[in-house]
Amino acid sequence: MDVRFLCIEGGRKYYAVVVSGEQIFLGTRGECARFLKIHEEKVATDHLDALRNPRSRSVPVRTYRQTRIRA
Repeated sequence: MDVRFLCIEGGRKYYAVVVSGEQIFLGTRGECARFLKIHEEKVATDHLDALRNPRSRSVPVRTYRQTRIRA
């Protein structure tokens, strides 16, 4: 991912976050840095989730509680 200068509008500098030649985010330098930080955190959590072992049951099983009938 690259952060590239895009333009100046209204006295503010705008940058674009570019991946494989495609802009995925547009904002100020600070906003781009925050976007990259959040994106990296999400990628890391997704990677850790993919490494975890799957649950033992593929289908959830419902359990019901029986009540006592008093006479």
